[in-house]
Amino acid sequence: MLDTASALVSPSALSAFPWRAVEALALGVPIVAMASAVHEEVLLDGALIAPVESLSDALGQVLASEESRKRYAVRAADRGRAFSWRDHAERVWALHSEL
Repeated sequence: MLDTASALVSPSALSAFPWRAVEALALGVPIVAMASAVHEEVLLDGALIAPVESLSDALGQVLASEESRKRYAVRAADRGRAFSWRDHAERVWALHSEL
C-alpha cells in the first residue's frame, strides 16, 4: 500500500519508533511528520517536519505539484538509503551501557 501512496502523514508525537515512516523512506514515499524528537532524529531531512497545527499546510506544500512531490520523494529515498539499523542499534547499546 505504501509504495502507491502519494505521501505519508505521520501525525503522532509518541516516543515510539516510527516504523511506517521508515518503511516509507525505504520506498521513497514523501513524508510529512509532526514535529517530535523521534521524527527529527530518525527522519532528519527525509521528511517535511511541521508542528501539528501546520500539518495540512505542509502536506499541501509536498503535493502542490508533481515536481514538488518528486523532490520530497527523492529526499525520502536518500534518507532511506542512509538509515542504518546497525548505527541505531549501537546508539541504543551505548545509551544502555551509560545507564
